[in-house]
Amino acid sequence: MLVQTKRFGQVEIDSSRVITFPNGLIGFPEFKEYVVLDFAGGNSVLRWLQSVQEPSLGFVTLSLYDVFPDYDPEFCPSDLADLGGASPDDLVLLSVVTVPPDIRKMTANLQAPLVLNPATRLGKQVIVMSPEYTTRHYVFSTLESLMKRTG
Repeated sequence: MLVQTKRFGQVEIDSSRVITFPNGLIGFPEFKEYVVLDFAGGNSVLRWLQSVQEPSLGFVTLSLYDVFPDYDPEFCPSDLADLGGASPDDLVLLSVVTVPPDIRKMTANLQAPLVLNPATRLGKQVIVMSPEYTTRHYVFSTLESLMKRTG
């Protein structure tokens, strides 16, 4: 299938890569289908979450477990049930990243991760019950260190 994007132009994707967020994302409830795209090179922990329905709607995301291996949010059981009953170990967690003009002030939303079940291709933005996670967690220095370690 072809997906029109503002950032990458027209992209051909396999329809099996489409993730459905039945409730949409916070602030965008009307857009329910998304695809995760790699940036050039494909080896980055940063990825692009693109709305299939709206070319101008896309988000920089990062893979939480790749960047923060100790990230251990507490989920409400009903949130996991909405994703097809997967165990937490089977889920993929992404965080929406805000990239301001000064990239060193880049933040990730650790309080409301995007939780994906690859088996059911369902996703949900979940507000975690863990009080230590914030909506504006600075990530530049962590990403910089990670890139130096992985080359």
